[in-house]
Amino acid sequence: MKTDKEINITFFFNEGELMEKSDGNYKTICPDCGLQGGRTEGMIIFPETNTWFCHSSGKHGGILELIALQNKIIKCIDCCETGEKRRVLENEQYKETIDILKNKYTEEDFFQITALMKLKHSIELPNNGKLISKFASELANRLRREYIFFYRSDTKDIVEIGKIKHQNKECEYKGFVSVNANRFITLIERYFTPWTKIYTKKGELIINKSMPQSTANIVLVSDDFMDNMPVINRIFTIQQPILYNNELTFPKTGYDERFGSWLSHNSPKITHPDLSLEESKKIINLIFSEFCFQSKQDKTNAIAAFITPFIRGLYSKFNIRTPVMIYEANRERAGKDYLAGLTGLLYEGVALEESPISNSEKGHNSNDELRKKILSSMIVGRKRLHFANNKGHLNNAVFEAITTAAKFSDRLLGTNKTAEFDNEIEFSLSGNLGMTLTPDLANRSRFIKLFLDIEDANERRFQNPHLHSWLLENRDMVLSAIYGLVKHWIVNNSPKGSIPFASYPEWANVCGGIMETAGLGNPCIKDKEMLGIASDSETSDMKMLFELCHESKPDTWMKKHDIRDLIINSPEDVFGYINWENKSDQTKFALKFDKFVGRILSDIKLVVKDKDIRRKSRWEYMFVKQSRNDNGNVGNNGNIRPSVESPIENIYIESGGVPQKIPMLPMLPSTKNDVISDREIQFWDAKECKDIVSECSKEDVLQFFKDNPGASYKEMYDKLGIGSFKFRNKLIMGDEL
Repeated sequence: MKTDKEINITFFFNEGELMEKSDGNYKTICPDCGLQGGRTEGMIIFPETNTWFCHSSGKHGGILELIALQNKIIKCIDCCETGEKRRVLENEQYKETIDILKNKYTEEDFFQITALMKLKHSIELPNNGKLISKFASELANRLRREYIFFYRSDTKDIVEIGKIKHQNKECEYKGFVSVNANRFITLIERYFTPWTKIYTKKGELIINKSMPQSTANIVLVSDDFMDNMPVINRIFTIQQPILYNNELTFPKTGYDERFGSWLSHNSPKITHPDLSLEESKKIINLIFSEFCFQSKQDKTNAIAAFITPFIRGLYSKFNIRTPVMIYEANRERAGKDYLAGLTGLLYEGVALEESPISNSEKGHNSNDELRKKILSSMIVGRKRLHFANNKGHLNNAVFEAITTAAKFSDRLLGTNKTAEFDNEIEFSLSGNLGMTLTPDLANRSRFIKLFLDIEDANERRFQNPHLHSWLLENRDMVLSAIYGLVKHWIVNNSPKGSIPFASYPEWANVCGGIMETAGLGNPCIKDKEMLGIASDSETSDMKMLFELCHESKPDTWMKKHDIRDLIINSPEDVFGYINWENKSDQTKFALKFDKFVGRILSDIKLVVKDKDIRRKSRWEYMFVKQSRNDNGNVGNNGNIRPSVESPIENIYIESGGVPQKIPMLPMLPSTKNDVISDREIQFWDAKECKDIVSECSKEDVLQFFKDNPGASYKEMYDKLGIGSFKFRNKLIMGDEL
């Protein structure tokens, strides 16, 4: 007989033989002893564990013992007592029971039943008239529901989920691994005992024998085997929401036929799905509270980069493309790769960094090397690539093409096969001083800029210096916070983002919509300075120049030729490698110098008198001594903090009806001398700043943008100083800009 219902222990009873109990189990008459002894309970059937217990005899067993009881091969009194574990069926009894199963049920049902009981089959190898196609079908029928072998349609081969078992016996899943013949032979013997016939002078003998390698190679490419394996194309590293048939759902742990996916049982999960929007925002704001963003928009873009991998299941297809996230800073050690690493830690458990696409060496933008990197990443099923510390001009045709391509096709190394993959990878990169981009790549990117103006980056103090470790320990909570944003967006009828992005329209609608609905800004606002920072000067040389100019010409406006004269006449070896008679060297120095405008070295700041003058050769510069309190939170300029009115440490959630406090970052006690940065004053009405007087008026800001349409935040700040951001935001809210 054949059935479509799920096979469990109830499958072996006829209709009407079982009576359902209130606890979900069943009771019936013991097929051996019935209701003997005056007992009325009879036999209890437990579908969840596929076991039974006979009240009359006080014995228990599993499916195999039940079949033997039903066919009078054993008596229930022969089975195990409570707590006892031993093999009841031996030798002929075991063989007879297996033969009954094989003769009574179809081949497919037989393999499902034996898989349920985790029995090892004997299987005859192809030979002596048995075809390999028959052998391949027998293997497939037994293994199709074990979910150890999968057919991957991208590469058109049989794969398994690679894993590493650690000392604590936890398994770490490492992506797709193609199954070769030797691996296949050993894995098959977990489920089968292969045998064959040999003929001797004494007659026919049956011997156990491993599958030959040639047979394994044929089975692995056989349609009879491949067509019966579950199809898989993606590995989820975290539990994430997916819109499926217009309903929000989540992938199953293990194999999920709906999405052709695999999700590890120990992957991070959404453990607090009821977090409110405010609680979710506080957690996310806290994570980004100590980075020196150049502007509020940079923080918005950083959050967008952080949540983008989480929302891939909300698009119309899994391979919808998303922008390249570019992390850049005005100097080294500003924290750009540490910031980018947050995304890797959340979704992969490790902040992986790839080698740079460009390293400033001529011809290093190697198309072939990058193509191999992308191909190998897609083969193992990776979903994120971050290329760190790029330098010079980044001009790579392969990278530009893959950023918008929904599919990626290439020849598999060492074969004549071409594989076509859905492109589900999120790309990001970071740039050192001097990195520039092609216009095409710049227009396909979102920029996250950091600006650190202090001389020694190591002077910075953080409320949580171990942010990466904290994130690893709280991945479930952070995923729950991102889910809180998604849930709020869906409850509000999933409004589309208000700003289009022609290269990535679905991302603009979904990510932009989620962030705008949550009040976190929109990452589709175009960056006015897309080519980024392009400085390659050494800080030590520039530091000497700052000290020289301030000492020689304190509080004095100077032009570049005045600064050049100071360098030439200085007894110190300042920029000694510059040949001032060489026009090319003069140009290189000018480029280096201009990129240090606004920086602070040796507590001296380089400022420009009037940036509205279009020709930089006419600019006037001054080296201004800065005062700062060394006891403060040094170097935290640009931080966009959560509102001080609602402390992070007061977040509570409901779990089982009991309020539980969310584990938060350790907070250092504040002091009266904490330095509040200029940029923080612009973005937040912090109580510490209530007595600070703005350097401009609302009218100044309005006039500035009338005179300079399209000007950037930084240009406005350099021109108008403290208060300009605050007034600009008021003008926007009042629809005056």
